[in-house]
Amino acid sequence: MKNLLYKLIIKNVTNYCYENSLDCFLPKTRILDVGIGNGVMLENFHHIIKAKNLKITGIDINKSYLKHCKSLIDSHHLEDYIEIYHEAVESYSPPENHYFDFVLFSMSFMLFENQQLVLDLVRNWIKPDGNVLFFQTMYKDRFKLMEMIKPKLKHFTTIDFGSVTYENDFFDLLEKNSMSISQDRMIKREWFKGEYRMLVTSFNGSH
Repeated sequence: MKNLLYKLIIKNVTNYCYENSLDCFLPKTRILDVGIGNGVMLENFHHIIKAKNLKITGIDINKSYLKHCKSLIDSHHLEDYIEIYHEAVESYSPPENHYFDFVLFSMSFMLFENQQLVLDLVRNWIKPDGNVLFFQTMYKDRFKLMEMIKPKLKHFTTIDFGSVTYENDFFDLLEKNSMSISQDRMIKREWFKGEYRMLVTSFNGSH
């Protein structure tokens, strides 16, 4: 049931994310996908992952989602391209520091209570010329109703949608961490004045 709900609700979002993110990844790019979920996007993009010879490490805290993701990896013969781990980002340890070309947060960054801690970790995981890619729903203006509704959706859908992300607050966090934006792409306008946004960022001084 969880995977069915996830597929119905999240599938379009993850497809939007991978469709746009894959344009940013050069051949042989090494990617950490934080919150890879059930891997439903692999159904549409497995051929591009293979063609670019991408190396994706996916982590997630939901065993049920990862089980479904593993089945898609197997069915599309992606074992040489994707490895997955049942691991929280806060406890994950890469094979070595400065290991990834990209760290991808596909609708997952807004789930973390301590976003500063996550950025502190990620800073050590990406290569000197690496990037952090955020794909998430953002709002320009305060929306009190959505602030009330969003945390409660988990009780009805079993899916954690995290907290409401406001553009100014998010940009302030990037500035605080000396992160610059090389791409800010509005993907799609969402209900209640939200926007699906993709931002490619890097830590200043890491280039």
